[in-house]
Amino acid sequence: MAAFAAATGFFLLPSATPAWSRFENDVTVYMVSCDAKKVNGVCTGREKADTPFTYKVSVDQRSVLFWRVDNPGLHHRLPFCAIHDTKTWLCQLNGEVVPRTKIGMAAGNYMEIATCTTDASMPVFYQVSLWHWWLVWLRTRFSPSNMPPMRGAG
Repeated sequence: MAAFAAATGFFLLPSATPAWSRFENDVTVYMVSCDAKKVNGVCTGREKADTPFTYKVSVDQRSVLFWRVDNPGLHHRLPFCAIHDTKTWLCQLNGEVVPRTKIGMAAGNYMEIATCTTDASMPVFYQVSLWHWWLVWLRTRFSPSNMPPMRGAG
């Protein structure tokens, strides 16, 4: 009975670990943003769910592919990657949109390292559990401000 309770608690308690797929080299990262400041790790405003990303790490090929969950057919390859294993890797991004940013995983936890930030008005995203992401997504999707206007009779 204790084993059942422990297993149930493991699946029901939220954590910020990414969701690993049945393929050990695929991981989906769920992110949300907060429109106010966070106090003791808790958003004091409203959270908004971002589209999840899935990362596929190939240790043998030293490559990391990623795609948005809402567009799984469009894969992108991350350049300049250092890969230790599927749960520990780091890739350097270069470009005008995200200059000199590194993204990756450290012991299975998603991380971003921005070495040059010029726009402080952009929302800060942080990783949450699948369950937290779903609750935020449902609250945003079905909030009264997002519902279509009621049509009057007549």
